[in-house]
Amino acid sequence: MPSFVVGAYASLPQGREAQEAYYDLLGGQPWIDGTEIPFPGDLAETADRIWLAGQLPRHWKNNTVTAIPGTMQHVWKDPNFGLASPDEDGRRFALAFFKQLRDALADFAQWRGSQDVKFVEIHTAPTRIASRDAMTASLQALAQLDWSGAKLVIEHCDAYVEGRKPEKGFLPIEDEIALCRESGIGLTVNWGRSVVEGRKVQTAVEHIEAAAGAGVLAGLMFSGSGPEETQYGYGWIDGHLPMNPDEPTSLMDAAAIGVAVKAAGEQGEPLAYLGAKVCVPKDATAEERLGYLARIHDAVLAGRAGA
Repeated sequence: MPSFVVGAYASLPQGREAQEAYYDLLGGQPWIDGTEIPFPGDLAETADRIWLAGQLPRHWKNNTVTAIPGTMQHVWKDPNFGLASPDEDGRRFALAFFKQLRDALADFAQWRGSQDVKFVEIHTAPTRIASRDAMTASLQALAQLDWSGAKLVIEHCDAYVEGRKPEKGFLPIEDEIALCRESGIGLTVNWGRSVVEGRKVQTAVEHIEAAAGAGVLAGLMFSGSGPEETQYGYGWIDGHLPMNPDEPTSLMDAAAIGVAVKAAGEQGEPLAYLGAKVCVPKDATAEERLGYLARIHDAVLAGRAGA
């Protein structure tokens, strides 16, 4: 049975007191096995790492770390930044960034007193110019580092499509699957990011099927997306929309989740984790925030039962 991970940071309320109450509420749910932690986020500074290490429920042993927030912060400042950059300075800066992540992860594990991060999600930046050969070199360099017991996985983001303004615009999933097979690491699909790429629900299914068929699918995260402007941003934003009907414009409903879960089940090797990461209305209560995640989990369970 795969672990179920929630990207709690996307639905986290403002203020430490409210955040602590929210983590306590999530920790009381028997179906949650861990969270997706953003880097830099609360891993950036020692004081925040100490807080997070003590705040995450002790029984959460299947956490992940995602490097996408920091990666995009750098890409917006320097379009050559990224592990897959053909520009040597851009790739070197990206490797230095991941060494910072490596150091933060080791410090977090020390303060927590155990290694409870199982995966680190990496990405094939930069936008438009990403190179498979450059990513190969970066993967070789990253493999030499001590990740405190965590495994690296490539998280697919929308690939660059000529003539369209991308959200991320990284390597095509075909290249990422090949890189995973060559390097022996897994791949994670985020439902919403694949739909943003193809502008249709079927793209997510195709990506899941391709990764599962290659035997490299390690994780499947459910975030919604859609063509209309909402409180979460413009149309086709990588904005982690809730599922439909919580967000009526979202293309991610229970049926779509079920189809995706069934496609993932075609892989002989079971997934390491499934999960949900959605934004919520700013004024939502802690219980309402939990509900947005719980309804996705219920749809995943129904999909697994029908697979």
